[in-house]
Amino acid sequence: MSQTAKRAKSPVKTKTKKTRKQTSPVVYVMIMVLFVALLASFYYMASRYYTGRFPNNTTINGIDVGNMTVENAKSAINDHVQTYELTIRQRDGVAEVIYAEDIGLTYDDNGDVDRLIEQFNPSAWILHYFTHDELTAEGGTVCDGVLRDEAIANLDCFDPLWYTAVEDAYIRRNNDEFYIQEEVMGNQLDTEKTVALITKTLAANQKEVDLEAEGCYLVPTVYKDDEKLNKRLNTLQKWLSAEITYDFEDGRIEKANREAIATWIEEEEDGSFSLNRDLAFEWVKTTLAYQYDTFGLTHVFKTHDGNTVTLKEGDYGWCIDRDKTTDALLAAVKKGAVEEHVPEYKYSAKNRGVDDIGGTYVEISIDKQTMWCYKDYKLVVETPVVTGNPNKEGCATPRGSVWALDSHKSPATLGTLDTMGYSSYVNFWMSFVGNVGIHDSSWRGTSDDGYGGDIYLTNGSHGCINTPYPAAKKIYETINVGTAIVVY
Repeated sequence: MSQTAKRAKSPVKTKTKKTRKQTSPVVYVMIMVLFVALLASFYYMASRYYTGRFPNNTTINGIDVGNMTVENAKSAINDHVQTYELTIRQRDGVAEVIYAEDIGLTYDDNGDVDRLIEQFNPSAWILHYFTHDELTAEGGTVCDGVLRDEAIANLDCFDPLWYTAVEDAYIRRNNDEFYIQEEVMGNQLDTEKTVALITKTLAANQKEVDLEAEGCYLVPTVYKDDEKLNKRLNTLQKWLSAEITYDFEDGRIEKANREAIATWIEEEEDGSFSLNRDLAFEWVKTTLAYQYDTFGLTHVFKTHDGNTVTLKEGDYGWCIDRDKTTDALLAAVKKGAVEEHVPEYKYSAKNRGVDDIGGTYVEISIDKQTMWCYKDYKLVVETPVVTGNPNKEGCATPRGSVWALDSHKSPATLGTLDTMGYSSYVNFWMSFVGNVGIHDSSWRGTSDDGYGGDIYLTNGSHGCINTPYPAAKKIYETINVGTAIVVY
């Protein structure tokens, strides 16, 4: 058998091609309908869920109440209230805290949370996944006013033991030194402003307040570079630089210097300074007048024969015019002057030294009935005299004092017949106490024979010093008003 025949007899195998079935469009529609139904069902269920709930991403007074019911939100707010604390930031990193329990803080359900939820549409819940709703409930908390005020008042920042008081720059005094004391910034609070701020912050349930940022700290009103302050200091320095010298001779010098002037400076209520006139007057009185006035005071006098007599009262000597001297002194101090002054005098003597009588004077001895006249410490006249009759009332010559010559006339008429029972013409009239004076007396003659001795006891004058003409003339030519007349 041939090969061909063999192949012909073999069975023939046929390969069959499978065909994929096409999905019906109806199926797609059914699936889409099912998806939409499920989605709608989910949205519906979510809308049902958010009915009476706050949307996601919602806060009330900073508290997250997303997805919460009204009651849950109120509970969250209440829990938050109990954990409330206010941090009060102060200078230099210091902070104090007020806690809810310190002020009796409680949640006040005034229905505002219920009203807040009414603004939301539950069906629009999905929109709130892409927004953030920050709500504010008014009047959500209430505190005990008494506890709140006590908590604020008890803060360390109000305790003087804990803060440094603010101080203005001012002129400080240390004896006779004046300088500007710098201001102190301190950390003292404006109490009224700070209390109001903390109270307001607590009411708003804020958690932090920065007192410095809010300008609660007091600050100085006067700084060290203040123009008015420095002007005052310059004025003080000018006053203190003054030095007024008073030379009373014989090495007796007094100075109104820095140390003395400083005691007259007083600070006024407005912080300015003044020179107290009363204090300066007191210095003039005690330092100058009390030490160097001699008017009407005791004089120790060395007589012609070297003896000494103590003479009281009288009207001779120096008497400082305290008011005028004080005014001149203060005027010089205000200019900052360095100069020498002579005091203003009410009464003046002839010599500024310890011996204020000086070298030109008249000496009269009642007992010796003699008068001496000196010029520049040299005797120019020695003469017997007749003084007042001590045995006739009102006619004795005043004695035991030093008087200043009051008048110096030539000629003069003494007395009147109508009032005094006599009228006498004299060539030289030199009075020194009242109507008593030195004069020539022609009725007693011009030589020494009619003077001296005991004449005054029986035939004395009315009190005057009757003097021979030549001696009276010489004395008249030697002395002048103000010359010391010593009678003992």
